[in-house]
Amino acid sequence: MKRIDPRSGARLGAAPGTKASEEMLQQATARLSFRRARDILPGKIETPRLILRAPIRGDVPALTALADNKNIAEKLSRLPSPYTRADAIAFVEIFSQRADERPYAITTQAGDLLGIVGFSYAMGQHPELGYWLGEPHWGKGFMSEAAKALLEAAFATGLYPAIRARALQSNLASINVLEKAGFKNIGPASDPMGAEKNRPVFEFRLEQPR
Repeated sequence: MKRIDPRSGARLGAAPGTKASEEMLQQATARLSFRRARDILPGKIETPRLILRAPIRGDVPALTALADNKNIAEKLSRLPSPYTRADAIAFVEIFSQRADERPYAITTQAGDLLGIVGFSYAMGQHPELGYWLGEPHWGKGFMSEAAKALLEAAFATGLYPAIRARALQSNLASINVLEKAGFKNIGPASDPMGAEKNRPVFEFRLEQPR
């Protein structure tokens, strides 16, 4: 039997409204789904030239030096510019630990940081591939190698029926990375995020290989 608060007549412990309850349940279910898809990925992925691993505090100096570059920031939706040491620390200690994010640091076999690649998860959508590479390392095929390895690892889990990606229509290098990885251009759209929202992008999709 529900107790009544004599000051308001409200039933103590009453369940929230049905709509609110449904939204809370959907959000909780989505977080569990994100976490499962996130955590089933391997902790480390190796290629002939690279190692993909979780970002660590020791990456902060190199991360700051590479990411503090307008030539990179202007091509992305979520990279702060200027990019400070505090941004790098927040990325390693907060952002990379979120249930809806799974970033990997891209390093050489010797341990030098080159950039970041990973997935973002959103309710009701397939995971989205995102990446950036430090400008000194452009044009060497590193991002294509890293993206291919991560995609293969994701599909091997059986929990990634399809993967999304976006690239600015003007970013030919990024479009080339996606097309080399097998993504199909499914048409133009507008960038929904960042300080310069509504920039023209292409949306891409890659299906689980059969």
